[in-house]
Amino acid sequence: MKVKVRRSGSVFIGVTVFLGVAAANTGNNLLYILVSALLSIMLVSGMVSLINLRGIRLTLIPPPRVFAGSPATFRVILRKRGPFPSFLIRISSGTDSCLFPIVDSRPREGKIEITFARRGRVDSVTLTVMSDFPLGMFVRSYEAEVGLNLVVFPRPLPSPLRFEETKESADREGRSVSAYTKGYDEVRDIREYSGEPMKLIHWKVTAKVGDLMIKETVSETKRPVILSLESVEGDLETRISKITYLAMKLISEGYPVGLKIGNRKVPPGFGEDHLVRILSELATY
Repeated sequence: MKVKVRRSGSVFIGVTVFLGVAAANTGNNLLYILVSALLSIMLVSGMVSLINLRGIRLTLIPPPRVFAGSPATFRVILRKRGPFPSFLIRISSGTDSCLFPIVDSRPREGKIEITFARRGRVDSVTLTVMSDFPLGMFVRSYEAEVGLNLVVFPRPLPSPLRFEETKESADREGRSVSAYTKGYDEVRDIREYSGEPMKLIHWKVTAKVGDLMIKETVSETKRPVILSLESVEGDLETRISKITYLAMKLISEGYPVGLKIGNRKVPPGFGEDHLVRILSELATY
């Protein structure tokens, strides 16, 4: 456990030493009493600060996505073991910190930004737990290693896409999906009503046949895209960063996106879960 002396603490120590020397030179009993009181304050302060930092349990909850090189906001939850609460507990990541005025047996929550320099799996992170309680003149601290089950995604790097090549790659992989899916863009058929939304009823045909008839409509889907290292240019890390950007962009635009990198293959798909799967493969490559 480390101790840092603030300026006020340095002044306090200086005054104590000065009065101690004066008491020894003059033999003044009042000065001896005063010096003893100041030393007692320092001793009690040190003991209280030690007790204040003991028994603190720290938990980190990461956000849904964490990218290398970008600050990510984590939820910090503190609990205190023991009968006495702790006061003025500060948690620091080196670049950001959050203060907990009081920590007791109930969960206390704060937020802190943590930046990871590299992509990949992270099993733990080291945070600094500190406090200047009770006098504010001395800061006592220690480092706590907090367990994590986290995948840090590559840093997105904007890049154009060689679109025709990736479409041809998708066709060669045999991953193409149907050119149409259910939607509201184009009428493909008319059939009897069976509980569909009222807006799909074809009123003109219904009036002719005397029964409720609905429009069978479809929407044209976008062709699947297979991303690979050949889709972009640069060194390995640059290419992975560019593929990360393209995967996020294309999925947000509704394209079914797949991945082929090394001997790893992810078939085209949609949605947040599919994007996380692609980013995880890129992060651990």
